[in-house]
Amino acid sequence: MREYQEIYLENTKKVMELMKHTGLQGITDSELRQRLLEKSGEIRKIRRENTQILRINLIPMLDDILSVDEEDLASLEEFTDELQKEQLDAGIRYQVCSALVTYARMKKKRNLLIKELYMTGMALYSLQILADEKHAGRFQWKMRLVFGEAAGYIRYYDEIEDVETRGYIHRSMGNMALGQFSDEKKTAERKLEIIRRSLQVLTDPVYHEKTPELPWDVYIYKTHQERTSVLSYLRKGSASVSDIREVMESAQYVYERQRKLALKNNRQTSIRWIYAYHAAAYHCGVNTLPELLQNLEQLYASVSPGDYGLDGIYGNLYLPTVYSDYVAKDEEMAERKKPVVLMMYRRQLEYLKHAPVDKNLDKLFFYVRSTLDSYLEYPGENNFREYIEEAIEGRQPETHVHSLAVAELSKILLEELLCSNAEFLLGVLDINNVEELRERKEELLEFLYHGSLLHDIGKLKMLDLYEVPNRSWVAEEEELHSIHPSFGYEILNRCPSTQTFAPAALGHHRWFDEKGGYPEEYRREENRNAALVDIIAVANFMDQSCSPVGIYQEDILSFEEMLHQLKTSRGTRFAPAVVDAVLSREKEIREREITETEGTY
Repeated sequence: MREYQEIYLENTKKVMELMKHTGLQGITDSELRQRLLEKSGEIRKIRRENTQILRINLIPMLDDILSVDEEDLASLEEFTDELQKEQLDAGIRYQVCSALVTYARMKKKRNLLIKELYMTGMALYSLQILADEKHAGRFQWKMRLVFGEAAGYIRYYDEIEDVETRGYIHRSMGNMALGQFSDEKKTAERKLEIIRRSLQVLTDPVYHEKTPELPWDVYIYKTHQERTSVLSYLRKGSASVSDIREVMESAQYVYERQRKLALKNNRQTSIRWIYAYHAAAYHCGVNTLPELLQNLEQLYASVSPGDYGLDGIYGNLYLPTVYSDYVAKDEEMAERKKPVVLMMYRRQLEYLKHAPVDKNLDKLFFYVRSTLDSYLEYPGENNFREYIEEAIEGRQPETHVHSLAVAELSKILLEELLCSNAEFLLGVLDINNVEELRERKEELLEFLYHGSLLHDIGKLKMLDLYEVPNRSWVAEEEELHSIHPSFGYEILNRCPSTQTFAPAALGHHRWFDEKGGYPEEYRREENRNAALVDIIAVANFMDQSCSPVGIYQEDILSFEEMLHQLKTSRGTRFAPAVVDAVLSREKEIREREITETEGTY
């Protein structure tokens, strides 16, 4: 690798270390903010340095990729190989690998082309899993395209003598299934069909004879692992008998292999595959629902609450999710198992609070997202709003601190509006006269407070995007960031305790005049509490602009610059009444912002 690439990698690892959340538990919010402020300067410094490294050294090379010499070409390959090995920086991996695909195509280097198509697909997969089926279309079709092109070279198999290249062809063929989500019938069946075709090739003795050096057992094993992911589709209850049988076959295959490896190496069988075996057995009718739940309880009891390895993450975060998913299938069972579900959720939160930022972050994020998508709320018992607020505090302290600041600023603005322009708030919480608005001030403040704490919940579904702020985002990552309000809305709209706050998540980046911002789905006139969302939108902009804590992608503005942007966006991006409230309380807000960020520049 070139020296700048080594510096970049080292800087990225420094950021990961700085972003670890160890030592932040059990302290006050003011202490938490101060700790994060102390780190923020170094994180921003590294982000600027890495961004500059890319702009000076890497991007010009990618823009003129056809002119690179062999040494630079080799350094780019080694750089992306290292990023792939460490599972780092999917955005940059995608940029570099795409350029190498262009180089290989134009220079007619077939082996390099096949490899880089595969590597591009893997980078796209890392980006795709940050979204969901509704929002991942752009990444999905590109991923299917590059994996499909690489897999298509199987027709020239005999011409390609390089063993590694043949391996990329087989891996790409299997990875075409990664471009299919397994939650819906159509995509799950397509995924199963791709896996079926891949297994036909992988088990064909002709290919084994042609390339005996390849790890065929590993390829077959990983393909069976991928087929077990279709269990999420089976839980929907609409899978055919043949689909269930195929998933059971794979679950049995993986379980037996895991069990043999565990015996050979004198260790425990992986929890993930024990679960898959029990779940598949239930869907095949071998076990009843009570038997499945008993097996899952025993499996969960075997997991250490301090294990942050892959098995620990799976057991502590994902098992409670699938357990509650199965419990919810039967109303009587849901009530009977309530104490178990509540215990699991409570332990889940404690686990999140102490989870480090490391190479297993992608697994952690995936299982957090699964919980948010299927949380089982018992009215009066486990309030989903309280769970989310604790999850943000424990998993994303930067977002927690930012949201607290938004809540405090929103409170100031609401109090000012109640005094000087209460008419603007009419309709909020179905209150239609000024006198009642002022009488119910505390209720309004509490509602606004929780709406502020929850407005950025969508970020919890894309942890990878926010927890390694090692450089400025590329276009694909900016696009993913713009999805977080929609994610937030979907999360909050699931449970009764959070539904009324869902518009705050959806609308806090949408412009007041609806001619800019995102997402377009937010319609101000359709939201009875639109005035409160307007307040949160302004408070969010103010803290995001002036505070070093939160989104490290944003450049910090002076208070004067922030105020200027507010004034120039009055009536377009921001509600005029709320901007006027800021100007009326300018002195108080200015003193607060200066105090909060003092000593950080």
